[in-house]
Amino acid sequence: MMQAHHRPENGSITIYMTLTLAVLLSLFTALIESARERALWVMAYTGVDMAVYSVFAEYNRQLFEEYDLLLVDTSYGTGEKGRRALENRLSFYIDENLSSGNTADMITSDLTSSFLADLTIEDLSLATDENGLIFQRQAVEFMKQKYGVGYVEAMQKEFSKAEKNELFTKNIAPERESNESILDDAKENGVETGEVDEDGNPIVEKAEFENPADTVNAARSLGILSLVAKEGSISNKAANEKTLLSKRGIDKKGSGLSGRDGAGGLKKLWFEMYIREHCGNYLYPKDDGVLSYQMEYIISGHNNDIDNLKSVVTRLLLLRETANVAHLFSDPGKTAQAEALALSIATAAGLPVITEPLKISLMFAWAYAESVWDVRSLLAGKKIPLIKTAADWHFSLEGMLGFASEEVEADDSLPDKGTSGLTENLQAISEGKLGYEEYLILFLTFEAEGKVTERMMDIAEADVRAHSGDYGFCLDDCMDHLKIEATVAGRRGGSCAVTRDFSYT
Repeated sequence: MMQAHHRPENGSITIYMTLTLAVLLSLFTALIESARERALWVMAYTGVDMAVYSVFAEYNRQLFEEYDLLLVDTSYGTGEKGRRALENRLSFYIDENLSSGNTADMITSDLTSSFLADLTIEDLSLATDENGLIFQRQAVEFMKQKYGVGYVEAMQKEFSKAEKNELFTKNIAPERESNESILDDAKENGVETGEVDEDGNPIVEKAEFENPADTVNAARSLGILSLVAKEGSISNKAANEKTLLSKRGIDKKGSGLSGRDGAGGLKKLWFEMYIREHCGNYLYPKDDGVLSYQMEYIISGHNNDIDNLKSVVTRLLLLRETANVAHLFSDPGKTAQAEALALSIATAAGLPVITEPLKISLMFAWAYAESVWDVRSLLAGKKIPLIKTAADWHFSLEGMLGFASEEVEADDSLPDKGTSGLTENLQAISEGKLGYEEYLILFLTFEAEGKVTERMMDIAEADVRAHSGDYGFCLDDCMDHLKIEATVAGRRGGSCAVTRDFSYT
């Protein structure tokens, strides 16, 4: 019987299968490439996002702790100008997040390996842009979140009242000086009696009389601070004027608001609230500040506390005198008292013609004495109405003669500068009484907005420099908004452009 022999069968593939496998291989390759590109896209967006967040997390801590502002010092203390330091920082973070720096080995088995190919800063908003509008905007937003609008609206009403009564603009000095010249001329050249001599010439008699107002007016030539502030209570700090932002100039400019909204309505008063809370003044000196009387500096602009206080007190005295003169001349009772005293002096001198100028002289002196008392009271922590009534008046006509020596007892229970203090002050304003800080806010409101913002930046920059030890710190290096475009390239090919726009507010 014959045995069957089996031949081994050889493997084979059809043309159809070959074509099918080729298509499948192309599909798999395309899927892998698509997945790689998608992974590259995810890595790029994630890496750039994390880099931007990391940069914004590096806000200047000293500026935040002292002034509640979130700003990134783009120089990073290197002194580099322009955007170079910020670009280097962003590049570093993006490369770290991509896990592959530009100098990494190009030969890698990681299909998703990528690197930063290009970085462009398209928008950069700096604190000093648009005359400090970026700085102001952050300050205002902080105050809006912390406090209600009540105090701002109350101060707006007081400012309107001061404007209506021309307390910032009216100058009463010419009227007073003109009246005094009439009395001086009477003493020097005599007064016509109304009679004539045998030649028909007017008979002039020498005028001899004592004017109580002279005692008060003599004090006008004294230093104002010696009249209203206690000796030894005044700071003598001074700032290096050349290093102040407003004096050295701004080197760098950014893109401003970049389409963002401004600070909104009443922004100037909101900003002044911010100044009140963060800056020192005579009643609340900032002992560790470059200047102790910072609000006075923002109003007056001198580089030392003494001159700033002197300037503010002088303006405060003029404002109070303008208000007090208006009250006196509108008060029939006080006007009658001054007229009676003037008539008695003029009658005793036999010169009834000088009754009217004597009355006016007495009323101006009376208003001045009262104004010195007002300013002295404000510097002692008391509150004085913007427009007084008879019930608020302090000196009698006779009592004004001792105005220079009458002391005001200091208020040892000053409200704090926070929420509770603001509530207490708001209650006082509702009763028509303003404290020293409220008068400072009125002066700030009257000042040009750009000047107020610039000088506030002077204060913040100077204090950060002094307290951090970074004497190269500049607010015109500090950003609060950034827009970048980063191109991330894959080491196995392909690239992705990522645009990111981020700001604190």
